[in-house]
Amino acid sequence: MSARSATPTPIRWWKSARLRVTAGITFITAAVFAAMVVFTGQLLILSAERVTDTRLNRETAEFSTFMQAGVLPSFEAEEPTVEQLMRAYLAQQYPSAELLLVGTAEESGTQFTLSRYAPGEDQLFPPEVRSRLQRIGLAPGDDSGEIDDSVNWRKTTVDSPAGPASLVVAVNDLGTAAETRRVAESLFWASAGGMIISALLAWWISGRMIVPVRRIREAAEKISAADLSRRVPADGPDEIVSLADTVNEMLERVEDAYRTQREFLDDAGHELRTPLTVVQGNLDLMPEDAEGRAATTRVMQDELSRMTRIVEDLLTLARADRPDFLVWGPAEVSELILDIEAKVDVLADRDWNVLPYAEGVAQLDTHRITQALMQFCSNAVRFTRPGDRIEIGCRILEPGEPTVTESMTEGRPPAVDEKEIRRRRLLWWVRDRGAGIPPGEEESIFERFHTARGQLRDGRGGTGLGLAIVSTIARAHGGRAFAFNARGGGASFCIVIPFISAENVGGDPSSSGAAVAGDDPGAP
Repeated sequence: MSARSATPTPIRWWKSARLRVTAGITFITAAVFAAMVVFTGQLLILSAERVTDTRLNRETAEFSTFMQAGVLPSFEAEEPTVEQLMRAYLAQQYPSAELLLVGTAEESGTQFTLSRYAPGEDQLFPPEVRSRLQRIGLAPGDDSGEIDDSVNWRKTTVDSPAGPASLVVAVNDLGTAAETRRVAESLFWASAGGMIISALLAWWISGRMIVPVRRIREAAEKISAADLSRRVPADGPDEIVSLADTVNEMLERVEDAYRTQREFLDDAGHELRTPLTVVQGNLDLMPEDAEGRAATTRVMQDELSRMTRIVEDLLTLARADRPDFLVWGPAEVSELILDIEAKVDVLADRDWNVLPYAEGVAQLDTHRITQALMQFCSNAVRFTRPGDRIEIGCRILEPGEPTVTESMTEGRPPAVDEKEIRRRRLLWWVRDRGAGIPPGEEESIFERFHTARGQLRDGRGGTGLGLAIVSTIARAHGGRAFAFNARGGGASFCIVIPFISAENVGGDPSSSGAAVAGDDPGAP
């Protein structure tokens, strides 16, 4: 991991999230306000038209009722004329400024016009408009209409007892239209002010919302390879807290990976430096005589072989994350144990006791399992003397059956996750009668370059990678590797993996979901 080499992209205000949020809220607010103004304006117009229509209907209805009765309220004539009835009706009306009435006696053509103002003073009904309304009263035809987009009129004809008569009722709605425009303008300016206030509030609120994000960005900018311990603040809305938690979890994984990588490189460099120093020193001090040269050459060959083993182990660990690390296939468990017995017989002069308890065909990588068990056996040889007993065994554990019991261990057995107990599994173990594991190092011995089990019986040093490779193989199979001091002396090294029946798997268990390499059943 290297330090940052690129400068963070500067935040441009015209492309900032704050401006986009503000613009989005302002646009939505403007659309809502515009729709509200248009809708309210249409409601006002419809309401004005409805009021005008109601007034026209009311005036024509009152005229029809009066004329059809044919009776004067205070007139001496028992049979009044149409003109008298018309005059009596208009005499009792008191029109408003926007109302004009034109009554017409159909037979004589006599007309009576009633309005609040005289013709020369009436701005709503000037002489030309009155003349048109009077002509409408004399001419047959339509019973309603509009003049100059401002005067609405309605005509009704009544057959009174004195004869036919008509009335034209006209209403000028300029005042109502002006009032509607004033209300619409007031709504427009109120909406504009509301939109401006909404934009300012959106700018302020979005700024408050982005503050936690800005803190996360500023904290992330301060994090480098030299200091991965920093964490971003987790405060604010739930979404921001969730983002901060996710970033912090990612930083923890990066820090762990970086620390592991750094420790791995430091340890590898230290382990490789020693044989290189030995080889270089022997080359610099190469004796002149043939016997000395042969001895020096043997030392250098031994150190080069040690470096080769370290490199091979490092390559094995490096391939652990690759999908082709395991080659799955069906394997008879008992035959696998017997094959290992044939290999360990020539490994060292020990009393090998092989216990092929398990029988069944399971899906696993026979090469990797054999590699792990041979590493256990090699490890047991290094911590025992010739003739000491080393036990190799395998069992199939049913769901609910404990992996390790107290009767098998010296002290408390290793902890086990409940998920492991709930499934069927395979357990391999190699037990020696050596010095055992130092207290507290049952887990750390599976770490890379850890060799803390005391002095080796055969005097040879190890690379500290063997048990780490075993642990990697076990995890790749969806299981784990663990060790404990056995009751009666010595130590037991174990691998436990899920038992995947070959009959239920048609192909690669890792792709069919039968085994999940990342499903850690729990550390011992």
